[in-house]
Amino acid sequence: MDEPTFKQVGKGLFKEIYFRHGGGEGSGWTADYWQKFYEEAELDWRFMVEEPRSAEHNRMFIVTDHKAREHRLFFLTEQAEEDFFRQPGDE
Repeated sequence: MDEPTFKQVGKGLFKEIYFRHGGGEGSGWTADYWQKFYEEAELDWRFMVEEPRSAEHNRMFIVTDHKAREHRLFFLTEQAEEDFFRQPGDE
């Protein structure tokens, strides 16, 4: 599996990608969520993005790393998302 390749972007580009790929109300990536968690981000936080690797990478995720002071936005495939949430004993 390829290693993630994040690039640092400005908050404006991060926001544009968030709204373009986020999916809105159905996905939970709403304007209210943006306002609450990202709009008022402290100045020394970095915004990192890994663009979708293919058309199948259409599930957006954001990880907030408090130690690194980074917000990381990336995309998984539907299967990778399902695998991510699979619990031991799931069929």
